[in-house]
Amino acid sequence: MVIKDKRQSLQQRNMLLNMRLNSSNPNLSNHSTAATAVAGNNKILKNNNTSALNIMSNATSSSANNGSGINKKNELKNKLWRMSFSPKSKPMTSTKNTTLIGAGSKRSPVAFVGSYPMKDLKFCDFEIGKKLGKGKFGKVYCCRHIKTGFICAIKIMDKSEILTYNVTKQFRNEIEIQSNLNHENLTKLYGFFHDSKRVYLIMEYIYNGELYSILKKNGPFNDIVASNFVFQLTNAIRYLHKKRIIHRDLKPENILIDFNNVIKITDFGWSVYNEAGNKRKTLCGTIDYLSPELINSKEYDGLIDVWALGIIAYELIVGTPPFEEDTKELTYKRIKNCDLNFPAHVSQDAKNLISSLLKLNPSERITLTDVLKHPWINKNKPFW
Repeated sequence: MVIKDKRQSLQQRNMLLNMRLNSSNPNLSNHSTAATAVAGNNKILKNNNTSALNIMSNATSSSANNGSGINKKNELKNKLWRMSFSPKSKPMTSTKNTTLIGAGSKRSPVAFVGSYPMKDLKFCDFEIGKKLGKGKFGKVYCCRHIKTGFICAIKIMDKSEILTYNVTKQFRNEIEIQSNLNHENLTKLYGFFHDSKRVYLIMEYIYNGELYSILKKNGPFNDIVASNFVFQLTNAIRYLHKKRIIHRDLKPENILIDFNNVIKITDFGWSVYNEAGNKRKTLCGTIDYLSPELINSKEYDGLIDVWALGIIAYELIVGTPPFEEDTKELTYKRIKNCDLNFPAHVSQDAKNLISSLLKLNPSERITLTDVLKHPWINKNKPFW
């Protein structure tokens, strides 16, 4: 029954995503199309009259619609299904051409998940659409692989910026870590390729976008929704920590929402492998989500992710981070003192869990296993 539900959800996803790209215009020109997709069974997140993608490249648009017969449509549907439902296969396979930065081949191999063989991909193999987000080192767009119709996201980064900011090692870590992750609450990296100027990461496309934007638009969530998100986040962080990975930049901007309120952690640019017993020293992350040990320039481990989970849990039910102030100095001061205040509407169970996560002493923070069994989680679980 679980597998059947998952299949239905994925089939529905591909149908809706194709609606966004396939409008009444059969030639997929570079003009904006109009389509509205309604995500079924979304209990909390409401559809925002999503417009279709603006196709930027028209050089190869006609190939996406060759063969409009019923058999070819069914074949495309089957391809979409096989490529999306492959939880046990590895998302990326590397070969001898692994030079990412600097002079090298104009195309490096990428493998999509599923039973498809390794392919040499290039930028013109994709139709690029709506911009989904912008980071310090690149932009993310929704795109479609022309030959298969597979909907995904593409992150485009300039090699010059990667070199200028001296983040080559960080970028390599992002690819290495994310390509080896396979969890329902973590975005998948299908592969990468590059040309003379840019590097392209092919990733899972998440329909509803950033948790941050949804939270700002709709306001704080009730305990039922918030506890569901915290539960999923906890499972994802546990998975990462079991693989000796610290995310180091957990925040609502790096959490995406898919169909049926399934969350996906993304952006592994600051993530790092950390062997058991080792400590890290690099100061990284986002101000409001930094733990006291980071601010105090102390060594740290995966418990900084547990602190960030507490900050996010608070933000989900209050609407703002607990230590947010007008200046960085004031925020740091409140974090160092764990100056934690709760509005009147926050339930006692929620207060207890958040307070247990936000302990100044890392060793006193509640374990992720105990988070999953906390009364706040158990009380709301039947209503998810």
